[in-house]
Amino acid sequence: MRYKLYPNQAQLETLERWNRLHCELYNACIEQRRRAWAKGKSLSYYDQQNELPALKAVMPEYEPLGSHALQETVRRVDRAFQAFYRRVKRGEKPGFPRYKSPKSFVGFCYPDRAGWKFERGPNGKHGILHLSKLGPIKARGKPRQWGELRQVVLTRTSHGWYATITLRCQPVRETGNDAVGVDLGVDAVATLSDGTRVGNPRFLKQASQKLKGLQRRLARRKRFGSNWKRTKQQIARLHLKVANQRNDFQHKLTSLWVSRYGLIATEELRVKNMTANGGSRKAGLNRAMLDVGMRGILQKLAYKAEEAGTRLVEVPTHKVKPSQTCPVCLRQEKKALAQRVHRCPCGCEMPRDQAAALVMLRWALDPWVYGRPPVPQGIYPWELGGGEGLRFGPDEPRNPDHTAIAVGQG
Repeated sequence: MRYKLYPNQAQLETLERWNRLHCELYNACIEQRRRAWAKGKSLSYYDQQNELPALKAVMPEYEPLGSHALQETVRRVDRAFQAFYRRVKRGEKPGFPRYKSPKSFVGFCYPDRAGWKFERGPNGKHGILHLSKLGPIKARGKPRQWGELRQVVLTRTSHGWYATITLRCQPVRETGNDAVGVDLGVDAVATLSDGTRVGNPRFLKQASQKLKGLQRRLARRKRFGSNWKRTKQQIARLHLKVANQRNDFQHKLTSLWVSRYGLIATEELRVKNMTANGGSRKAGLNRAMLDVGMRGILQKLAYKAEEAGTRLVEVPTHKVKPSQTCPVCLRQEKKALAQRVHRCPCGCEMPRDQAAALVMLRWALDPWVYGRPPVPQGIYPWELGGGEGLRFGPDEPRNPDHTAIAVGQG
């Protein structure tokens, strides 16, 4: 659960000082590992963790921060190096861990119950966060569900400080019995297999004029002056507002889908690859795709579906090609991006996005509807096997728990 914190001025200054000390510890751990590597040595997390008592003896300002919080910062450095080594082994772009400035180091963590506690409000909303050596801080927020407190992460944004509390609980969500296919897009955020279209609110485009005005004003200010900093803060708050609007829209949309459907078939998207190329000629389309936040929709849909027991099927679009396939006769034909209506010689005519959603739904539903159908050599479970004839599929369909949908318990 995420709570907005309201510290007083003294607590705010203390939080900023503690964050700066965590940042200095983070950078010192990176520097120590670099020097050890230059000498042909290797340092582990435990080597650096064991030096923390000596550090607090020499620098007493680290004493109020808490041992477990300091250990988590050291562990954060270790995770960064482990991720670097993992990318090197895989042949990916490594991305060596870099130093962080106090501005880019935006928070620290208490990894367990030591050093803090949270007191809920009388009606379950809001509460008070108690931090050791800092005192009580008012917190505002409403949890969807409560459980056992595990850890807290303090994060600084342009709009203030936030506390993200991790709970151990058994999530409870409602789900439906219907099945639906979802095609994500730009003109409409989503088109469902029943023809329903979810409009694109275009939050970034709505704020673009105000954003351009603030950026022009920033360019006229004296760099690092008081007016320059004030305008910089206004730009950051506007970006935060857009991000919050998009996040709220995605949460409401995915919660509605999970509560209504027991099976959701959607496309397997690689948004990073979709927006990687094109240059200036594709800059507007890339910006529009990122404004939709397709990856955020899929991530929220995945964990909410798991909580509710809804079956989420990601169709491999590079093999199935939903936008190029007829949902009735399965005939494939390449279409230009400007062609928004699907027309097939078999007589099928409907919006292109709805046809793609129907293809994905049919691909996901077939094992549940037909039990163990004859699976041919082609891509689709319902395609004919060609010259080799029909062959039966494996004992288990794509989803071993397919009976949950059949009896309405998904």
